[in-house]
Amino acid sequence: MAENKILNKHQNKAFFRKIIFKGLLNLSSFVIFISILLSAAVCSAFINIYADIDKKVSSELNNYGANLIISPKNFENPFINQHDLQAKLDQIPALKHKSEYLFGTANIGVSKAVIMGADFKNLRKLMPYLDLKEGTFIDTDFDENNALIGVDLAKLIGAKLGDIIEISPDSSNIHKVRIKGIVYDGEKEDNLLIISLGLAQEIFNKENQINYATAIINGDFDALSALSAKFSDENISFWPVSKVSKTQGQILEKINLLMALISLSIFLISSICINTSLSQVMLARVKEFALVRVLGASKKDLFSLISTQILIVCFLGAVCGAILGYFLAILLGYLIFSSSVDFRVISLIISVCLSMIFAGFASFYPIKRALKPDLAQLLRE
Repeated sequence: MAENKILNKHQNKAFFRKIIFKGLLNLSSFVIFISILLSAAVCSAFINIYADIDKKVSSELNNYGANLIISPKNFENPFINQHDLQAKLDQIPALKHKSEYLFGTANIGVSKAVIMGADFKNLRKLMPYLDLKEGTFIDTDFDENNALIGVDLAKLIGAKLGDIIEISPDSSNIHKVRIKGIVYDGEKEDNLLIISLGLAQEIFNKENQINYATAIINGDFDALSALSAKFSDENISFWPVSKVSKTQGQILEKINLLMALISLSIFLISSICINTSLSQVMLARVKEFALVRVLGASKKDLFSLISTQILIVCFLGAVCGAILGYFLAILLGYLIFSSSVDFRVISLIISVCLSMIFAGFASFYPIKRALKPDLAQLLRE
Protein backbone atom coordinates (compact mmCIF):
# COMPACT_ATOMS: atom_id res chain seq x y z
CA MET A 1 0.00 0.00 0.00
CA ALA A 2 2.78 2.41 0.93
CA GLU A 3 4.63 1.49 -2.25
CA ASN A 4 1.52 2.34 -4.31
CA LYS A 5 1.28 5.74 -2.61
CA ILE A 6 4.94 6.47 -3.37
CA LEU A 7 4.43 5.32 -6.98
CA ASN A 8 1.35 7.50 -7.36
CA LYS A 9 3.20 10.43 -5.88
CA HIS A 10 6.04 10.04 -8.40
CA GLN A 11 3.55 9.63 -11.24
CA ASN A 12 1.73 12.78 -10.18
CA LYS A 13 5.00 14.74 -10.08
CA ALA A 14 5.88 13.47 -13.54
CA PHE A 15 2.42 14.43 -14.75
CA PHE A 16 2.76 17.91 -13.26
CA ARG A 17 6.19 18.32 -14.90
CA LYS A 18 4.67 17.42 -18.28
CA ILE A 19 1.97 20.02 -17.75
CA ILE A 20 4.55 22.64 -16.81
CA PHE A 21 6.62 21.83 -19.91
CA LYS A 22 3.51 21.94 -22.07
CA GLY A 23 2.62 25.34 -20.61
CA LEU A 24 6.00 26.72 -21.56
CA LEU A 25 5.67 25.77 -25.23
CA ASN A 26 2.88 28.04 -26.41
CA LEU A 27 2.48 31.43 -28.03
CA SER A 28 1.29 33.14 -24.85
CA SER A 29 4.41 32.06 -22.96
CA PHE A 30 6.50 33.43 -25.81
CA VAL A 31 4.66 36.77 -25.59
CA ILE A 32 5.29 36.87 -21.83
CA PHE A 33 8.96 36.00 -22.39
CA ILE A 34 9.39 38.80 -24.95
CA SER A 35 7.56 41.31 -22.73
CA ILE A 36 9.80 40.55 -19.77
CA LEU A 37 12.90 40.47 -21.98
CA LEU A 38 12.19 43.94 -23.38
CA SER A 39 11.38 45.49 -20.01
CA ALA A 40 14.49 43.98 -18.40
CA ALA A 41 16.65 45.06 -21.35
CA VAL A 42 15.42 48.66 -21.16
CA CYS A 43 15.82 48.69 -17.38
CA SER A 44 19.35 47.26 -17.52
CA ALA A 45 20.38 49.64 -20.31
CA PHE A 46 19.02 52.69 -18.49
CA ILE A 47 20.64 51.71 -15.18
CA ASN A 48 24.04 51.41 -16.88
CA ILE A 49 23.55 54.69 -18.73
CA TYR A 50 22.19 56.38 -15.59
CA ALA A 51 25.33 55.43 -13.67
CA ASP A 52 27.48 57.06 -16.37
CA ILE A 53 25.17 59.93 -17.32
CA ASP A 54 26.83 62.55 -15.08
CA LYS A 55 30.23 61.85 -16.59
CA LYS A 56 28.92 61.63 -20.15
CA VAL A 57 26.78 64.78 -20.03
CA SER A 58 29.53 66.70 -18.23
CA SER A 59 31.94 65.70 -20.96
CA GLU A 60 29.49 66.81 -23.65
CA LEU A 61 28.73 70.14 -21.97
CA ASN A 62 32.43 70.76 -21.45
CA ASN A 63 32.65 71.04 -25.22
CA TYR A 64 30.73 74.30 -24.91
CA GLY A 65 33.59 76.10 -23.22
CA ALA A 66 34.97 77.05 -19.82
CA ASN A 67 32.87 76.56 -16.71
CA LEU A 68 35.30 78.21 -14.28
CA ILE A 69 36.97 81.63 -14.39
CA ILE A 70 40.04 82.58 -12.35
CA SER A 71 40.79 86.27 -11.88
CA PRO A 72 42.79 88.58 -9.59
CA LYS A 73 41.10 89.39 -6.31
CA ASN A 74 42.47 92.94 -6.26
CA PHE A 75 42.06 94.75 -9.56
CA GLU A 76 44.53 97.41 -8.45
CA ASN A 77 47.10 94.71 -9.17
CA PRO A 78 45.43 92.89 -12.08
CA PHE A 79 47.93 90.06 -12.35
CA ILE A 80 48.15 86.45 -11.18
CA ASN A 81 51.42 84.62 -10.69
CA GLN A 82 51.40 81.51 -12.89
CA HIS A 83 53.28 79.40 -10.34
CA ASP A 84 50.83 80.25 -7.56
CA LEU A 85 47.89 79.40 -9.83
CA GLN A 86 49.42 76.14 -11.01
CA ALA A 87 49.99 75.06 -7.40
CA LYS A 88 46.23 75.38 -6.83
CA LEU A 89 45.24 73.72 -10.10
CA ASP A 90 47.47 70.74 -9.32
CA GLN A 91 45.16 70.01 -6.39
CA ILE A 92 42.08 69.68 -8.62
CA PRO A 93 41.89 66.13 -10.06
CA ALA A 94 38.71 66.98 -11.98
CA LEU A 95 40.57 69.61 -14.05
CA LYS A 96 40.19 68.80 -17.72
CA HIS A 97 41.60 71.82 -19.57
CA LYS A 98 42.81 75.31 -18.71
CA SER A 99 44.04 78.35 -20.58
CA GLU A 100 45.81 81.46 -19.31
CA TYR A 101 45.61 84.95 -20.79
CA LEU A 102 47.58 88.17 -20.72
CA PHE A 103 46.31 91.42 -22.26
CA GLY A 104 48.09 94.56 -23.29
CA THR A 105 48.00 97.33 -25.88
CA ALA A 106 50.64 97.87 -28.52
CA ASN A 107 51.15 99.48 -31.88
CA ILE A 108 50.65 97.24 -34.90
CA GLY A 109 51.87 99.29 -37.82
CA VAL A 110 50.24 102.70 -37.61
CA SER A 111 47.32 101.51 -35.48
CA LYS A 112 47.00 100.68 -31.80
CA ALA A 113 45.38 97.39 -30.83
CA VAL A 114 44.68 95.11 -27.89
CA ILE A 115 46.96 92.08 -27.83
CA MET A 116 45.87 88.85 -26.13
CA GLY A 117 48.45 86.25 -25.17
CA ALA A 118 46.87 82.80 -24.92
CA ASP A 119 47.61 79.09 -24.69
CA PHE A 120 47.10 78.15 -28.33
CA LYS A 121 46.90 74.43 -27.58
CA ASN A 122 43.76 74.74 -25.41
CA LEU A 123 42.30 77.88 -26.96
CA ARG A 124 39.67 76.12 -29.06
CA LYS A 125 38.67 73.86 -26.16
CA LEU A 126 38.07 76.84 -23.88
CA MET A 127 36.59 78.98 -26.68
CA PRO A 128 34.75 76.50 -28.93
CA TYR A 129 32.65 79.34 -30.34
CA LEU A 130 35.77 80.92 -31.90
CA ASP A 131 35.41 80.19 -35.61
CA LEU A 132 37.88 80.42 -38.43
CA LYS A 133 37.15 82.65 -41.42
CA GLU A 134 40.43 82.09 -43.24
CA GLY A 135 43.65 80.18 -42.69
CA THR A 136 44.26 77.67 -39.91
CA PHE A 137 44.30 77.57 -36.12
CA ILE A 138 47.56 77.38 -34.19
CA ASP A 139 47.88 74.17 -32.15
CA THR A 140 51.28 74.74 -30.50
CA ASP A 141 51.68 76.84 -27.35
CA PHE A 142 55.23 77.90 -28.19
CA ASP A 143 54.59 79.18 -31.71
CA GLU A 144 55.88 82.74 -31.36
CA ASN A 145 56.12 83.38 -35.09
CA ASN A 146 52.41 83.18 -35.95
CA ALA A 147 49.25 84.88 -34.74
CA LEU A 148 45.47 84.90 -35.09
CA ILE A 149 43.66 88.15 -35.80
CA GLY A 150 40.02 89.06 -35.20
CA VAL A 151 37.97 89.77 -38.30
CA ASP A 152 37.12 93.37 -37.28
CA LEU A 153 40.72 94.22 -36.44
CA ALA A 154 41.88 92.71 -39.74
CA LYS A 155 39.45 94.97 -41.62
CA LEU A 156 40.54 97.99 -39.61
CA ILE A 157 44.24 97.66 -40.41
CA GLY A 158 43.79 95.97 -43.80
CA ALA A 159 45.55 92.78 -42.71
CA LYS A 160 45.35 89.67 -44.86
CA LEU A 161 46.25 86.04 -44.40
CA GLY A 162 50.04 85.61 -44.49
CA ASP A 163 50.84 89.26 -43.77
CA ILE A 164 53.69 90.11 -41.41
CA ILE A 165 52.62 92.38 -38.55
CA GLU A 166 55.03 94.37 -36.41
CA ILE A 167 54.08 94.58 -32.73
CA SER A 168 55.75 97.42 -30.84
CA PRO A 169 54.77 98.35 -27.27
CA ASP A 170 57.35 101.13 -27.64
CA SER A 171 59.53 102.45 -30.43
CA SER A 172 62.60 100.48 -29.35
CA ASN A 173 61.00 97.04 -29.07
CA ILE A 174 59.57 95.41 -32.22
CA HIS A 175 58.32 91.83 -32.67
CA LYS A 176 57.12 90.36 -35.94
CA VAL A 177 54.40 87.73 -36.38
CA ARG A 178 52.70 86.24 -39.41
CA ILE A 179 48.90 86.12 -39.68
CA LYS A 180 48.06 82.41 -39.80
CA GLY A 181 44.32 82.69 -39.31
CA ILE A 182 41.48 85.23 -39.28
CA VAL A 183 38.92 84.41 -36.58
CA TYR A 184 35.54 85.62 -35.39
CA ASP A 185 32.97 84.89 -32.68
CA GLY A 186 30.85 88.05 -32.55
CA GLU A 187 32.49 89.13 -29.28
CA LYS A 188 35.67 90.83 -28.08
CA GLU A 189 37.93 88.38 -29.92
CA ASP A 190 36.87 89.99 -33.22
CA ASN A 191 38.98 93.03 -32.25
CA LEU A 192 42.03 91.25 -30.86
CA LEU A 193 45.40 90.14 -32.10
CA ILE A 194 45.99 86.75 -30.49
CA ILE A 195 49.58 85.66 -29.96
CA SER A 196 51.28 83.01 -27.82
CA LEU A 197 51.26 83.65 -24.07
CA GLY A 198 55.04 83.43 -23.86
CA LEU A 199 55.49 86.08 -26.54
CA ALA A 200 52.95 88.38 -24.87
CA GLN A 201 54.78 88.05 -21.54
CA GLU A 202 58.02 88.95 -23.30
CA ILE A 203 56.52 91.93 -25.16
CA PHE A 204 54.86 93.41 -22.06
CA ASN A 205 57.67 92.39 -19.68
CA LYS A 206 55.34 90.28 -17.50
CA GLU A 207 57.30 87.10 -16.91
CA ASN A 208 55.14 84.38 -15.25
CA GLN A 209 52.24 86.86 -14.99
CA ILE A 210 48.73 86.57 -16.44
CA ASN A 211 45.54 88.64 -16.19
CA TYR A 212 43.13 85.76 -15.81
CA ALA A 213 42.53 82.12 -16.68
CA THR A 214 39.63 79.88 -17.66
CA ALA A 215 39.22 76.18 -17.00
CA ILE A 216 37.00 73.21 -17.75
CA ILE A 217 36.39 71.11 -14.64
CA ASN A 218 34.16 68.07 -14.41
CA GLY A 219 31.38 68.80 -11.93
CA ASP A 220 28.04 70.52 -11.47
CA PHE A 221 27.39 74.04 -10.18
CA ASP A 222 27.44 73.01 -6.51
CA ALA A 223 30.75 71.17 -6.91
CA LEU A 224 32.31 74.14 -8.73
CA SER A 225 31.00 76.56 -6.10
CA ALA A 226 32.54 74.47 -3.31
CA LEU A 227 35.81 74.26 -5.22
CA SER A 228 35.80 78.04 -5.80
CA ALA A 229 35.28 78.72 -2.11
CA LYS A 230 38.12 76.36 -1.21
CA PHE A 231 40.78 77.76 -3.55
CA SER A 232 39.95 81.48 -3.58
CA ASP A 233 42.28 83.55 -1.40
CA GLU A 234 43.33 87.16 -0.89
CA ASN A 235 45.03 87.23 -4.30
CA ILE A 236 43.03 84.92 -6.58
CA SER A 237 39.28 84.48 -7.11
CA PHE A 238 37.71 81.32 -8.51
CA TRP A 239 34.11 81.55 -9.68
CA PRO A 240 31.95 79.20 -11.76
CA VAL A 241 30.32 80.22 -15.01
CA SER A 242 26.74 79.75 -13.86
CA LYS A 243 25.23 79.54 -17.35
CA VAL A 244 27.29 76.44 -18.13
CA SER A 245 27.41 74.72 -14.74
CA LYS A 246 23.75 75.36 -13.79
CA THR A 247 22.59 74.25 -17.22
CA GLN A 248 24.47 71.01 -16.71
CA GLY A 249 22.56 70.24 -13.50
CA GLN A 250 19.21 71.13 -15.08
CA ILE A 251 19.87 68.96 -18.12
CA LEU A 252 20.89 66.02 -15.92
CA GLU A 253 17.70 66.31 -13.86
CA LYS A 254 15.54 66.35 -16.99
CA ILE A 255 17.39 63.42 -18.56
CA ASN A 256 17.10 61.35 -15.38
CA LEU A 257 13.37 62.13 -15.13
CA LEU A 258 12.85 61.22 -18.78
CA MET A 259 14.71 57.92 -18.35
CA ALA A 260 12.64 57.07 -15.27
CA LEU A 261 9.37 57.82 -17.10
CA ILE A 262 10.39 55.74 -20.11
CA SER A 263 11.38 52.82 -17.87
CA LEU A 264 8.11 53.02 -15.95
CA SER A 265 6.14 53.15 -19.21
CA ILE A 266 7.96 50.07 -20.53
CA PHE A 267 7.27 48.18 -17.30
CA LEU A 268 3.59 49.13 -17.36
CA ILE A 269 3.23 48.06 -21.00
CA SER A 270 5.00 44.80 -20.21
CA SER A 271 2.74 44.23 -17.22
CA ILE A 272 -0.33 44.73 -19.39
CA CYS A 273 1.03 42.27 -21.95
CA ILE A 274 1.76 39.72 -19.24
CA ASN A 275 -1.65 40.20 -17.63
CA THR A 276 -3.47 39.85 -20.97
CA SER A 277 -1.44 36.83 -22.07
CA LEU A 278 -1.86 35.07 -18.73
CA SER A 279 -5.59 35.74 -18.70
CA GLN A 280 -5.86 34.09 -22.13
CA VAL A 281 -3.72 31.16 -21.00
CA MET A 282 -5.74 30.67 -17.83
CA LEU A 283 -9.01 30.83 -19.76
CA ALA A 284 -7.80 28.34 -22.38
CA ARG A 285 -6.48 25.90 -19.80
CA VAL A 286 -9.11 26.20 -17.11
CA LYS A 287 -10.57 22.75 -17.91
CA GLU A 288 -7.07 21.30 -17.76
CA PHE A 289 -6.60 22.84 -14.32
CA ALA A 290 -10.00 21.50 -13.22
CA LEU A 291 -8.97 18.03 -14.32
CA VAL A 292 -5.78 18.33 -12.29
CA ARG A 293 -7.89 19.24 -9.27
CA VAL A 294 -10.17 16.25 -9.84
CA LEU A 295 -7.13 13.96 -10.02
CA GLY A 296 -6.29 14.97 -6.48
CA ALA A 297 -4.27 18.15 -6.72
CA SER A 298 -4.98 20.75 -4.07
CA LYS A 299 -5.21 24.49 -4.68
CA LYS A 300 -1.71 24.72 -3.30
CA ASP A 301 -0.50 22.16 -5.87
CA LEU A 302 -2.29 24.02 -8.65
CA PHE A 303 -0.83 27.33 -7.49
CA SER A 304 2.65 25.77 -7.50
CA LEU A 305 2.02 24.42 -10.99
CA ILE A 306 0.93 27.77 -12.44
CA SER A 307 3.46 29.91 -10.58
CA THR A 308 6.33 27.58 -11.57
CA GLN A 309 5.43 28.01 -15.25
CA ILE A 310 5.27 31.79 -14.89
CA LEU A 311 8.44 31.92 -12.79
CA ILE A 312 10.47 29.96 -15.34
CA VAL A 313 9.29 32.05 -18.30
CA CYS A 314 9.71 35.37 -16.48
CA PHE A 315 13.07 34.52 -14.97
CA LEU A 316 14.52 33.40 -18.30
CA GLY A 317 13.14 36.53 -19.96
CA ALA A 318 14.48 38.79 -17.21
CA VAL A 319 17.99 37.29 -17.26
CA CYS A 320 18.23 37.36 -21.07
CA GLY A 321 16.82 40.88 -21.11
CA ALA A 322 19.24 42.13 -18.45
CA ILE A 323 22.21 40.81 -20.44
CA LEU A 324 20.79 42.20 -23.68
CA GLY A 325 20.31 45.53 -21.90
CA TYR A 326 24.02 45.93 -21.31
CA PHE A 327 24.74 45.59 -25.03
CA LEU A 328 21.90 48.02 -25.67
CA ALA A 329 23.57 50.45 -23.25
CA ILE A 330 26.85 50.12 -25.17
CA LEU A 331 25.04 50.82 -28.45
CA LEU A 332 23.22 53.85 -27.01
CA GLY A 333 26.47 55.08 -25.48
CA TYR A 334 28.20 55.09 -28.85
CA LEU A 335 25.21 56.60 -30.65
CA ILE A 336 24.65 59.42 -28.14
CA PHE A 337 28.04 60.03 -26.51
CA SER A 338 30.44 58.33 -28.98
CA SER A 339 31.84 56.22 -26.13
CA SER A 340 31.05 53.03 -24.28
CA VAL A 341 29.51 52.64 -20.81
CA ASP A 342 30.93 50.70 -17.88
CA PHE A 343 29.52 47.27 -17.04
CA ARG A 344 27.88 46.99 -13.61
CA VAL A 345 26.69 43.67 -12.17
CA ILE A 346 24.23 45.56 -9.97
CA SER A 347 22.35 46.66 -13.11
CA LEU A 348 21.65 43.01 -13.97
CA ILE A 349 20.46 42.23 -10.45
CA ILE A 350 18.21 45.30 -10.22
CA SER A 351 16.67 44.82 -13.66
CA VAL A 352 15.95 41.12 -13.00
CA CYS A 353 14.40 41.90 -9.60
CA LEU A 354 12.25 44.76 -10.94
CA SER A 355 11.10 42.66 -13.89
CA MET A 356 10.12 39.80 -11.59
CA ILE A 357 8.27 42.17 -9.24
CA PHE A 358 6.23 43.71 -12.07
CA ALA A 359 5.59 40.25 -13.52
CA GLY A 360 4.38 39.09 -10.10
CA PHE A 361 1.89 41.95 -9.83
CA ALA A 362 0.71 41.35 -13.41
CA SER A 363 0.22 37.62 -12.72
CA PHE A 364 -1.71 37.98 -9.48
CA TYR A 365 -5.24 38.39 -10.83
CA PRO A 366 -5.05 35.75 -13.61
CA ILE A 367 -3.69 33.17 -11.12
CA LYS A 368 -6.36 34.10 -8.61
CA ARG A 369 -9.08 33.50 -11.22
CA ALA A 370 -7.55 30.16 -12.22
CA LEU A 371 -7.70 28.90 -8.62
CA LYS A 372 -11.45 29.55 -8.29
CA PRO A 373 -13.26 27.65 -11.07
CA ASP A 374 -16.55 25.80 -10.58
CA LEU A 375 -15.16 22.28 -11.08
CA ALA A 376 -18.50 20.51 -11.40
CA GLN A 377 -19.82 22.96 -13.95
CA LEU A 378 -16.59 22.83 -15.98
CA LEU A 379 -16.55 19.03 -16.12
CA ARG A 380 -20.19 18.93 -17.27
CA GLU A 381 -19.43 21.26 -20.20
